[in-house]
Amino acid sequence: MDRAFRSLLALAALGLVAWGLSMGGDISDARWLATLGAAWLLLLVATRIPLPATMPTFNRTVIRSALVLTTVFVIVSAQLVRIQVVQGDDIYYRTAVAPDGEIIANPRTASGDLDVQRGEIFDRNGIVLADTIEQDGLYLRHYPEPAAACVVGYYSPFLYGAAGLEAAFARELSGHAGNNPLERVMRDLLGRPQTGANLRLTLDAALQQQAMSLLSGSRGAVVVLDVQTGATLVMASQPTYDPNQLFTTAANNEEATAYWTSLVEDPAAPLLPRANLGLYTPGSTFKTVTAGIAIEEGFAEPESVYTDDGQLEINGRILPEYNRPDESRDKWTLAEGIAWSLNVVFAQIGLQIGGTDFWRYGPAFGFGEEIPFDLPVAVSQLANDRDALSDPNLLADTAFGQGQLQVTPLHMAMIAAMWANDGRMMAPYLVASIESPDGALAQHAEPRVWKEPVSAETAQQVEAMMVNAVLNGSVAGAQVPGYVV
Repeated sequence: MDRAFRSLLALAALGLVAWGLSMGGDISDARWLATLGAAWLLLLVATRIPLPATMPTFNRTVIRSALVLTTVFVIVSAQLVRIQVVQGDDIYYRTAVAPDGEIIANPRTASGDLDVQRGEIFDRNGIVLADTIEQDGLYLRHYPEPAAACVVGYYSPFLYGAAGLEAAFARELSGHAGNNPLERVMRDLLGRPQTGANLRLTLDAALQQQAMSLLSGSRGAVVVLDVQTGATLVMASQPTYDPNQLFTTAANNEEATAYWTSLVEDPAAPLLPRANLGLYTPGSTFKTVTAGIAIEEGFAEPESVYTDDGQLEINGRILPEYNRPDESRDKWTLAEGIAWSLNVVFAQIGLQIGGTDFWRYGPAFGFGEEIPFDLPVAVSQLANDRDALSDPNLLADTAFGQGQLQVTPLHMAMIAAMWANDGRMMAPYLVASIESPDGALAQHAEPRVWKEPVSAETAQQVEAMMVNAVLNGSVAGAQVPGYVV
């Protein structure tokens, strides 16, 4: 093996390690270990240098062993660099939830965080959603708009860690990212506390408050998106909590502990942000997806006619129809099926599409995939697995929004917005910009398309049927004078 080839292998190994380190938190531990393993094998081959045949066996063995140990040392050093440098902050600020609901975090960060002027969080109009108040040399977290708690989250360094944006953007808010890197290094060298960066959201505090008021007394969520950009205007979840009661300056605050216990034990689960982490059966809102697939694949058009005389037999099971507005009629178009939410019509459309095509369209609409967002989002599912849709009854139920479907409110809002945006499903976002303490722009969100499951023509047809459902169907109560709903 010539020297040039061995050099090439060594460079390839170092390149693999450098690539893995540059990926930071975007590469999983499993992929990183696989990368290290591949790099080590390349190094082993690269260090297999020829030794003189006249060299004593003992000397040859020592040299070979030394070269192997050198490759091991290089790989271990790369792992240490990843742990101590690349993942240092993530490990330092990592939190977890114990089985009893207690937040587990690094206790060394708690007292130090009270010395940091944590960044503020604003809505789209500059209304403060979270700020920091200095008192007796300590910085205390305050939430003037409790209606935004399900988005902003809470910050409780001594007891329960953080949630919501307070957790997702902990490094920016605490001053470890999102500001001037040179100033950050100087503060570290001089032993001065950092000043956190500010978050400006797309959220509208007034609309958020209105949505929370409308949901008051109920369990549910409201999501409002800008259909053309994906900007999140409202992300409400009820019941909710008061994050002010969870912030303390000591670990033995009985009031905060009692409040936390009441939240954890509440069967209504107020700590659950339903808009992004709640999974629900979507019901008839999903019929737009079935209609879109049928039109896109050529199985149906808005004027395609189906028989619905009040029931449908599927493999010996009778599926009843409860939604027909006129029991004297037994012929209904696809458009009327959406307008009056006719389950029997959509069961037939689902059987037309078939389990194979239905399952194929799942990822195209975002099912089974992680939605890119500024907060964690539960993964929606079309069915438990592909084989489930081989059952005609489950396939029929799925087509009208039941079966094994599980969807977050955020995901269904994205799907609804897609029909009004010519088939383009935008990636939702909540943080419009990150600004350093001096007001300099550190990061700015740009709208981007996430999925395009159907053509613009199909989307426009589905949109027209949705408008017709408001004008001439079962949801006429949604009409607003002067607006197309």
